[in-house]
Amino acid sequence: MTARDTTSTSIMNLLPLVDSPAEDRVTAIFAEIEDELGAVPSIFRAHAHHPGLLEANWHKFKAVMLNGCLSAQLKEGMGLVISADNHCDYGIYHHSASLAKLGVDAEEIMRIRTDPEHVHFSGREHALFDLARHANIAPCDHGERLVIAARKLGARDDEIVEALGVMELVVGFNHFADMVCLEPQRDR
Repeated sequence: MTARDTTSTSIMNLLPLVDSPAEDRVTAIFAEIEDELGAVPSIFRAHAHHPGLLEANWHKFKAVMLNGCLSAQLKEGMGLVISADNHCDYGIYHHSASLAKLGVDAEEIMRIRTDPEHVHFSGREHALFDLARHANIAPCDHGERLVIAARKLGARDDEIVEALGVMELVVGFNHFADMVCLEPQRDR
């Protein structure tokens, strides 16, 4: 199944975005996404060309970004700094918009993006933030010191795993969005 006859595309997107899914499975996932997020972001509309991947990515997004033990503000901050480090306009836009929806002011959003060492997180949160960022920037540097530092500041193993899960999800979405020149939905 392909939904190419029910898609829209922009000048930039290399993949058309599925607007009206042909498969009931995709329609149900879109309804769930819209219920949770208020809209279906273009990254999920692009993934809809492969329903199994759409479903897997939506489940991972829910587990990592919507559920878990870390605050939404911390996870969206991780997403923003990782997207900025990766120069991913799609990610920068969406994580900035999500932080604004959470009540984070524009100055703090810019600080997360451009001066992350001075972000207003607790010591434990900052250690987890630094761990996720480091795992993206220097994945071959094992980062034991950052895990040890996070634990010394009270981070639990589930929080460490979740921080790394945020990094993993965001990096994958960044690369996908960049490869297909995905534009953010500015009407979010």
